[in-house]
Amino acid sequence: MFARAQFGDMGKPVQDGTKGGHYVRKSAPSSAQRRALGAFVLIQDGPVETATDQPTDAAHNALNITAASYFLGIDAVGISRCPEWAWYSHDATGAPIDPPHDQAINMIIDQGYETMEGASGDDWISVAQSMRAYLRFSLLGGVIAKQIRNLGYPAKAHTVMDGEVLQPPLLLLSGLGEVSRIGEVILNPYLGPRLKSGVVTTTMPLAHDKPIDFGLQNFCENCNKCARECPSGAITAGPKLMFNGYEIWKSDSQKCATYRITTEGGAMCGRCMKTCPWNLEGLFAEAPFRWAASNIPSLAKPLAALDDRLGHGGLNDTKKWWWDIELQEDGAYRPTRHPLNRRDLQTDLDLRYEDQTLAVYPTPLAPHPWPYPFPMDREAGIEAYQAMITAEDYKLRLTRGDTSHVHEYHVPGDAPVIQVQVTRAERMTPDITKYEFAALDGSDLPEWIAGAHLDIVVAPEFLRQYSMSGDPADRSKYRIGVLREESGRGGSKLMHRIFTPGRKIFVSKPINHFELVEDATRTFLMGGGIGITPMIAFAHRLHALGRDFDLHYSVSTRADAGYLDDMHAAPWADKVHLHISDEGTRADLDALLAGYQPGWHVYTCGPDRYMGAVIAAAETSGFPDEARHLEYFSVPDVPEYENHPFTLRLSDGRRFHIPPDKSATDVLAENGIHIDVKCSDGICGVCKCTLLSGEVEHRDFVLSKAQRKDAIILCQSRAAQKDGEIEIEQ
Repeated sequence: MFARAQFGDMGKPVQDGTKGGHYVRKSAPSSAQRRALGAFVLIQDGPVETATDQPTDAAHNALNITAASYFLGIDAVGISRCPEWAWYSHDATGAPIDPPHDQAINMIIDQGYETMEGASGDDWISVAQSMRAYLRFSLLGGVIAKQIRNLGYPAKAHTVMDGEVLQPPLLLLSGLGEVSRIGEVILNPYLGPRLKSGVVTTTMPLAHDKPIDFGLQNFCENCNKCARECPSGAITAGPKLMFNGYEIWKSDSQKCATYRITTEGGAMCGRCMKTCPWNLEGLFAEAPFRWAASNIPSLAKPLAALDDRLGHGGLNDTKKWWWDIELQEDGAYRPTRHPLNRRDLQTDLDLRYEDQTLAVYPTPLAPHPWPYPFPMDREAGIEAYQAMITAEDYKLRLTRGDTSHVHEYHVPGDAPVIQVQVTRAERMTPDITKYEFAALDGSDLPEWIAGAHLDIVVAPEFLRQYSMSGDPADRSKYRIGVLREESGRGGSKLMHRIFTPGRKIFVSKPINHFELVEDATRTFLMGGGIGITPMIAFAHRLHALGRDFDLHYSVSTRADAGYLDDMHAAPWADKVHLHISDEGTRADLDALLAGYQPGWHVYTCGPDRYMGAVIAAAETSGFPDEARHLEYFSVPDVPEYENHPFTLRLSDGRRFHIPPDKSATDVLAENGIHIDVKCSDGICGVCKCTLLSGEVEHRDFVLSKAQRKDAIILCQSRAAQKDGEIEIEQ
């Protein structure tokens, strides 16, 4: 879910909370742990040493590994087979995984009773508790994996940073706990849910532990304390149901992740762990409770009630040792400005299953395996939850030959992205770099037409659009130019830092919202600064067609001008006109565009002020609206709009209230109605919809005046009047 949040699948506010790992970095101790956690990825896997005498005794190997794990500081170890179904189907690049190992060494780490006793579960120490446990396994699991490789067997530690196996079923197979009402969190009889797990997979022969019935599921059936105390309402108060072939209390992972990422009064959340009656202090202090709860099923309900009466899971300020400090805009940590998540038990809350609205995303609703956005359809998720059935009904249907209820995953046939390699990164100016990308196998890339752009996955939270600047006839490479923006949103700065030759990246297939009118009698290509990039592609195409055109390139200084060598070497170099302000050759736009004749078209891209001047000069000269074309690279200066509430009506009659603090696309996404969204700034045009009725305050930088009569860019535009209503085609 956190990866999906980074890609924007859960909406822009949630994505913003993930940028740069903010939900972890905003807490001082977890920020420090995160850097070390990334470093330990280097020891997760590696080459296997050549061993002349490999240990082959499965029972002896299992005992040795278990003893070594406890010596290093692992809190509990269990060994199991690692069946194919425990592996993810695809890796982070979208490539299918062929399971390389068949054995699993499963480990759990205690998140720490003393600190959790002093916490609310969702305050400023919560994320640090998680990171501490993840960090311990990353180190210790890496050591165990390395030692196994030293003995001549392949082994990999699967951590929170890079894991390829599903850990909950492996913990169950190895007897480390049982499923819990919390959902995918495994309940251990000594630690409760207060744990983090990790797995080392290998081919070393190992004897297996067995699943254990601790009586924990019976207890969970009679206790809904975690559901009652969950601040996001993500935990079901209902029965176990079948999800992806498992019988489980399935939580609403979207609700859970959204709260953990966006909560302002703390960092992340583990309140379910904090308040669970099985969050026990030690091995002996609660032994009578543990024995009775596991062995006398009829005592589960009164013991859960007793846990409440004793105040277990409540606040213990004596054990609060940390400061409530938060990362600020200047990079410093200071006392948080937000009200603190310091909630006590809600024993008077009567949570009823029938009052809950939960969503789940089984395999038919799962995203494609590639690193590219796949917006979540919450309405479909709610329907999927309501369609889940009990294990008894599931088995009965199978005996009748009915498989309609079985969740199956089918990989879409066409990937939305392709993997390419950075083959060139040429610094043309201090701030502008030209990048070239080629197919990994050297084959031709998908065809494209002038005016197209690429969606480039700079990082999961930085999907950026860049115009293609090469020759559309040359499919051996894609070419873009990128301006490093110091005051931007971070994508271009990161790109300049990490996009080096040899790096493998993902890009979309070419997309075109800036199409060239190829039969124009004359074309004016007006590029300002970095806005020259699409004009170069236009020039290549017009030259190939033998059309009449001129390319005007405006920059402040010659040092700011990229692509000069490229344009000088182009077969259409005589069509290039360079305008340099500090050399006294600033473009006289009125003169350049004077004398309009039918069939002429003008295209412009660059800074907002430059494009405004080009369009104004073209309009003065007589270029009609349909002959004036522009493309924005960044969000222009916008007026100080006031957001009013309004009603959005769909053509099927459904109405949605759009509050002042949300966009139409936000509300539609929340209600499970899919609208493609990329920029959320009104500049890319992806969320364009047909406008059927209503007065609109158009806030986009895409549509022409003529287009605005029957179209709307939903991520920014709103009803013109307070409480107004606009209707769009669904």
